[in-house]
Amino acid sequence: MKNVYPSYYGKFKCIANLCKDSCCKDWDVVVDSEAEEFYNTVNNSLGEKIRRLTVTDGDGDRIFVSKDGHCPFWNSDMLCDIYIGLGEEHLCKTCSSFPRITAGFSDFEEHFLSFACPEAARLILAEENAYEAFETAEYKPDSQDYDTNLMKILLQARAENARLLKNRSETMAQRLADCLVYNARLQSVLNGDEPETEIRGTSNKSPRFIFAFFKTLDYMHGNVPQIIKDAESAADKNITYAYDDAFEKLALYNLYRYYLNSVDSMDVMNTVKRIVCEFIILNYALAANPRLDLADAMQKYSKEIEHSYENSEEIEFEFMTNPDFSAENLLGLLE
Repeated sequence: MKNVYPSYYGKFKCIANLCKDSCCKDWDVVVDSEAEEFYNTVNNSLGEKIRRLTVTDGDGDRIFVSKDGHCPFWNSDMLCDIYIGLGEEHLCKTCSSFPRITAGFSDFEEHFLSFACPEAARLILAEENAYEAFETAEYKPDSQDYDTNLMKILLQARAENARLLKNRSETMAQRLADCLVYNARLQSVLNGDEPETEIRGTSNKSPRFIFAFFKTLDYMHGNVPQIIKDAESAADKNITYAYDDAFEKLALYNLYRYYLNSVDSMDVMNTVKRIVCEFIILNYALAANPRLDLADAMQKYSKEIEHSYENSEEIEFEFMTNPDFSAENLLGLLE
């Protein structure tokens, strides 16, 4: 089994109550069976509290009952009572692993930190050449769980996308445009069609359709809706796309984290369109509100959209069925 890690992975350490957007709030904590089995042996008031506040949710998962939008064991000092009372080794897998994420493909595994964690986001944005190990790894796809030939194509395509995204002789907007064209042609091949010889951006296309759709998604807080509202207020402006370095690192994170999922969906456009839409939303929001903290906005966006299964499903369906989200329309917005 080959395991590959970005260079920032080993640098992560939870900063606990110094974190400005703790993972102990907003999300339900899923309790794995091994952890619950141990909790059932704890014969003190903490054990009793854990058992009392562990319930089965609508999906059949065992979870801690949220209290005012946060884990009931996240105390007034913004520290974990389970960590303090039972030790780090007895945290459930959800808490001990996040923001570490593993993408498994039977014969190889890729490991990441989630951008939804503020400390992980800081490390990702600070790191240069973070995915060098992915670029030099010798993958030999060989599995009954997926189409091996397709995986080989996707690995080569991901490397080409990374090359395009790191081409600093071009603006980030142009790099994303290059990725859209490349993947639109690849998608045609995967669909069994002849690749288009020329893909042109639609002229005079407003980004309002992006803002209108993203407003309809389900959000836990008002942070991202406000970002989208700000972006919408600048929709008629002729803005200049900026912050290429930060967006390059965000784009590479999304590329490496999600692109190989196309081995199941055979849809290479989804990841690239998501990157482009986030780039457009945040750039228009910055044009409307120059005081916007870009790193914070990126992290909040990840928490609300990347880590919401429902939102991800809605986005994928919209990209596949709404012609407004065609490669040509998105190209027109980047030119």
